[in-house]
Amino acid sequence: MGAMELFFVDGEISTQVEELAQFIGQQNQSAASFAAEVAQSSDPVQAVLTASQGVLPKVSEDKVEAAYNQLFAIARTGESGIDGVAAAVAKDISANAESGVAGLRVLNNLYNLATAAQLTVFSEMVVLAVRVNMLPTLVPLVSQLPKLLAGWTGSAQQKADVVLELRNALDSAQLGNEAYATELVFLEAIGASDARAAKVATSAIVRFANLSAVCDLDALASLDNVQELSQNGQLGSAGELLNALLECDFEQWQKYATANADALKELGVDADKATDKIRLLTVASIAAEHLGQDVPFSKVSQAIGVEEDDIEMWIIDVVRSGLMQGKMNQ
Repeated sequence: MGAMELFFVDGEISTQVEELAQFIGQQNQSAASFAAEVAQSSDPVQAVLTASQGVLPKVSEDKVEAAYNQLFAIARTGESGIDGVAAAVAKDISANAESGVAGLRVLNNLYNLATAAQLTVFSEMVVLAVRVNMLPTLVPLVSQLPKLLAGWTGSAQQKADVVLELRNALDSAQLGNEAYATELVFLEAIGASDARAAKVATSAIVRFANLSAVCDLDALASLDNVQELSQNGQLGSAGELLNALLECDFEQWQKYATANADALKELGVDADKATDKIRLLTVASIAAEHLGQDVPFSKVSQAIGVEEDDIEMWIIDVVRSGLMQGKMNQ
């Protein structure tokens, strides 16, 4: 997560409660009466926390973070601390924040202050990012997911739910590469015991076939949980697709794709994209078999079924994908 925005609030807690109560009252044009009502409450801290719901998320962008900083300072003195109010506050922000930037910044601060409630706060960050069309701002967190999962308090089911919530959000935002990366995290960190694991693995296999920018098949195929699901027959035709991606050269793939056209279509495999992926993998395989040797374009052309004049671009694509390193003699 991002660095926490440090804040310092002066004064006794009673003064802080009174000041925030007056601020909240001002939003409803009843500052004096509301502050007096809070002061007379048997639990002023809880009263101001409750009153903040639906009000603070709509405060102007230049004031909202400072207002929440004061709220968090007050909450930390309460009996249940930050974790006791984090869920309600986070849900309020995700549902009502008028500024996505400010709302995500406040939720980031809340996440860093919380301990047991971090999973819930993260979930609400995803909800807000989707609502305000700012999901790309959370993309850097995908690579941090394994570390975040390890630190979250919650059941395996709750963690799995949040990971899939993020995956689904990335998918809806057409961020396919990031959705695929999130599925890999699920399959590695959550495990095959989750009832949804086979479905997630199937999705990941199909994504690999369809995504031109994703070429590291070992990152998926070498996962213990994927191997277990495949060996147990839980992946069905997706397991057969994975084996074909692992074992087929271009010629073998053509035979497989023709024989299994209906199954591939049902899985959602884009035949053209998958065929191009196999071409890339075949070129990389040829290069691996001829390390330190010159490989004529004619050999590659025959192996992947394209004109010899087009081979240069295919080699460039393979190098760009990270599947191999090499150079071409002009």
